[in-house]
Amino acid sequence: MVLKIENMKENPLFKPYQANRAYQHIAREITQAILLKRLSAGDRLPSERSLADQFQVGRLTVREALRALETKGLIKIRHGRGGGAYVGFADPHTLPSAIMDNLQLEGITHAQMIEARIGLECAIVQYAIVHATGEDLEHIERNIEESKEVIRLKNTKLAVSKMIDYHVLVGEATHNLPFIMFIRALMEWARRKLAYWFPTPEEQLYSYKAHRKILQSIKRKEVNLAQTQMKKHVIRVGEYIEKSCKAL
Repeated sequence: MVLKIENMKENPLFKPYQANRAYQHIAREITQAILLKRLSAGDRLPSERSLADQFQVGRLTVREALRALETKGLIKIRHGRGGGAYVGFADPHTLPSAIMDNLQLEGITHAQMIEARIGLECAIVQYAIVHATGEDLEHIERNIEESKEVIRLKNTKLAVSKMIDYHVLVGEATHNLPFIMFIRALMEWARRKLAYWFPTPEEQLYSYKAHRKILQSIKRKEVNLAQTQMKKHVIRVGEYIEKSCKAL
C-alpha cells in the first residue's frame, strides 16, 4: 500500500530537523510515526527528496537515517521498479538477535545470563500455569518425547536444539509477548553459547527428565515446585556448559 500524502507543504508528515546529529532526529521521527500507527506495515515512505524537503536537510542525511532504520528492521528498502522505503512487518526473530548482539558488545557474562534466566524462567512457569492451553502443553510434550528419541540417535546438535526449543515453548505458553520476546533473546544466547557444547548421553537424559518434571508440575498447577525445578535445572545445565567451555 502506498502512503497517500496530500497537501504535503501545508500538512507535512514530519517536522524540520532542529537538533544536532540530523539523521538520528529523522530516524527517531519516523520511528515515532510507526509506533503511533501513523504509518503501518507495508506503507511506503515519502521519497528521499520529499523527506529532505520536510526535514530541511540534504538527501544524504535522509539516506543515512533510512539505513539506520533498516538495520533495526523497522523499514525495508526496495530497489528497482516500485522501489523505495517501506515500513517493515514485525519479525519475532530480529529483536532477540539484536538484543544479544548488544549484550555481547557490552560484555555479558555467563553468571549474569544464568541469573537472568532464573529470574525470567521462574516467572514464565508461573504464568504458563495460568495461561497455557491444551495445545501449548501438547507442543511441549511433543518436544520432550522428541528429545528422548534424539538421545538414542546420538545427535548432540539436534539434542541441544531440542533443549533450547523446550524453553521457548514454555515461554510461548504464557501468551505474554514480553515474556516470549525475552525468552527468545536469552535462548539466542544459548544457541550461541551451546554451539560448542556436546552433551553426553547422561547430560541429555538429565535434561529430558528435568523437562518432564517441570511440565508435570505445570500441568498440576504447582507453581512453587515448578519454579524450584526450573531454577535447579537452569543452574545445573549452566554448570555443564561452563565446565565444557573451560575444557575447550
